[in-house]
Amino acid sequence: MQDFFRLQEGFEDTADMVLTKACKRLVKQLHYEARVQAIITYHGSYLATKVTKKEARDMSMTKEEFMKVNVFEH
Repeated sequence: MQDFFRLQEGFEDTADMVLTKACKRLVKQLHYEARVQAIITYHGSYLATKVTKKEARDMSMTKEEFMKVNVFEH
């Protein structure tokens, strides 16, 4: 990666701030996507119903239901 992108001298602090902000945003997205996938997986595995990603975005589950789901299996 360093062959293509090089940091200009004097911009180290700015680069750190940009990377920190980007990482925080990506972690939030990761949690959101994991929640949606858990809902889809739960409905498919335990309730034998098909739920689309669009539908799952507006659904919620209890902590117990979330704990039953292993999204890494699928």
